[in-house]
Amino acid sequence: MRRSTALLVVIASAACFATLAVLTRLAYAEGGRPLPLLSWRFAIAATLMIAFLAVRQRDALVRGLRDLPRYAALSFTGYGAASICFFFALQHITASVATVLLYAYPAIVALAEAVLDRERIPASRLGAIGLTFVGCALAAGVVDSTIVVNLAGVLLALGAALGYALFTVLSDRLAGGRPRLVLMAYTFTLSALGVGLVTIIVGEPLSPAAWSPALWVVLALIVLLPTYAAVMLFLRGVSELGASRAALVSTMEPVFTVVLAVVILGERLTAAQSAGALMVIAGIALAERPRRLAEVPAGV
Repeated sequence: MRRSTALLVVIASAACFATLAVLTRLAYAEGGRPLPLLSWRFAIAATLMIAFLAVRQRDALVRGLRDLPRYAALSFTGYGAASICFFFALQHITASVATVLLYAYPAIVALAEAVLDRERIPASRLGAIGLTFVGCALAAGVVDSTIVVNLAGVLLALGAALGYALFTVLSDRLAGGRPRLVLMAYTFTLSALGVGLVTIIVGEPLSPAAWSPALWVVLALIVLLPTYAAVMLFLRGVSELGASRAALVSTMEPVFTVVLAVVILGERLTAAQSAGALMVIAGIALAERPRRLAEVPAGV
């Protein structure tokens, strides 16, 4: 694959990831609930990925069974937990704001890696981290007197950022060198089991029998676009561009989400929120540029 083509592939991946928040809000409008939606999203996407691997990389899929405890740690403390927080955040705040706040995760990763590796954080990266968090505050409406801040939604979105940052850091340390598609397939499988169990424990109906046809269509889109296609495209682009550059390009996701939310959901950001979103994107670009990221898809 040519590098220009790989660049387009990663941009397409970011666009696919960007549909998640918008589609989830549409699912809620059709009566969907966070936990059942997540359970079926993970279960169907995992089935597709495992089927693909069974045909193309069966040996890697079988060898991955030895790493199930590691994948479980990545799922239950990182990816699955982040996804639960993100889906619940979307019940309280807009798709645009939730996605911008989620993208605090590169700044959290930069801080975590500096602590774990006992490295001094360069002034430029500290500036990027500060820029990101100030941008998050603006996007959340904390300094805008015209906006009523939904604290639960903001905290849940930041919890999603923390969970995804944990997944990013641990995936490099616990599963470094493993095929990334195998990692995602097993992470999705275990996340489906974990979220499904939580759904049953809290007493929510897991069966989709009563779902409307429209909700089924939205779920299909959630599985195909921001889950399966986004992951497959990102990993394909990483193989040519490398993880750092691919991760940098994927920071276009909040931009795509804001545009889609305006067009499809009729959302609007205030001037302060728009400035905050731009600051977050700039902070991400500055924070990610000097370091090599784990080759994991950039989104929940």
